[in-house]
Amino acid sequence: MSVTFSGLASGIDTASIVESIIELERTPITTMEDTQTYLETKLDTYTEFNTLLDSFYASVTGLNNENDLNSFEVTNNGSEYFTVSTTSLADAGTYSVEIVSLAQQQKDVSSNYVADTDTTSLSGSLQIGEETLDYDDVTLSELVELVNDGDYGVTASLINDGTGSGYRLMLTADTAGEEFAITGTGSIELDTATDGHTVEATKAHLVVDGIDYYSASNTVTTAINGATITLLAESDDGADNVTLESDAESVISTQVQELVDAYNAVNTYISTISASDSSLGSSMKMVQRNLRSYLTDSTFLSLGVASDYETGELTFDTDVFSEAYDEDADAIKIALVGDDDNEGIMSRLDEYLTDQLDSTSGFLVTKETTIEKQISDLDDRISALETRLEKRQEMLEAQFSAMETLISSLNSQGDYLTSFFEDYNSSS
Repeated sequence: MSVTFSGLASGIDTASIVESIIELERTPITTMEDTQTYLETKLDTYTEFNTLLDSFYASVTGLNNENDLNSFEVTNNGSEYFTVSTTSLADAGTYSVEIVSLAQQQKDVSSNYVADTDTTSLSGSLQIGEETLDYDDVTLSELVELVNDGDYGVTASLINDGTGSGYRLMLTADTAGEEFAITGTGSIELDTATDGHTVEATKAHLVVDGIDYYSASNTVTTAINGATITLLAESDDGADNVTLESDAESVISTQVQELVDAYNAVNTYISTISASDSSLGSSMKMVQRNLRSYLTDSTFLSLGVASDYETGELTFDTDVFSEAYDEDADAIKIALVGDDDNEGIMSRLDEYLTDQLDSTSGFLVTKETTIEKQISDLDDRISALETRLEKRQEMLEAQFSAMETLISSLNSQGDYLTSFFEDYNSSS
């Protein structure tokens, strides 16, 4: 360890001089650290921009699928008896629907009781339709597991009817409307051929526009084209009307407005960034210009989308859109989502945004890769310069220490000579 006594011999504050020299030579490091801070700010900006792009893409997905555009408003006067959901293939119109009966699953309960579900040993056989389950030295709970773990077409459970006699086995068919015989011999007694079923299996029965429909499920997809009817309860007072009315105009109008709003959010963000840092905004503007080229396409212009020349913001005129939709709704849908012969503009926009948001090659990941490398390279350069400055400081301190030692030696020699001549003169 070296010990320095700054300025003791020379009277010069050599420590401050070394500190000032090092601080001055440290300027490139400070500049590089400032550059790193700026790069991190750029990365934060690009990340925020990517989030806005993602929001914009979400608005695009609502306009690039025919199923999303061909939606229907359902007016159901019998909603307590049934519900109706539609697909894009539904036929608009009014339908008369009556629920005659619901589909229900077959249920069967054993005739004898078991006092304890976890200790009483049971042995016997269950014939469930065409399948046979033989069991030996199992508890009632274990028998339930054996049934449910197998492929017997039923679900087993335990019931306690409150009589105090114990527990019974219940078997519920997995499929509504399906009937099959069950026989139990041994510890569990059951004979549906003789005693009948606890609950009979029945198919759903509904009448739509005077035509009878039957189903093993309470979800019926064949009665109204492109619609699913879910049965809830039997109709009390005859048929009820359900009306399917196309809601595509409202859906498209709403989605176009969301698209315009999402683009304007991107536009405002870029304008704000560019006002303070034009170079930072330039790469984002390239993406913006591409988006703008899609949204100012003749298709969108005909739908009532317009651009402000000064601000770059878009507006959406719903009156213009309504007129265009009334004139040719099918042409609008084809222009947006395309058909067998044409690729819709939203499909092209979807493809572009998918590329920009790609997690391996998109806009943000490309910027991240470049910026993170620049920051890493600066880290290496800063580290190398820090090492050089440490050595530089050690060298300067050694040089000034040597200087102080020399001055101290010269001072001692001077003091000696002064004393010598003073003594010489006094003795003469």
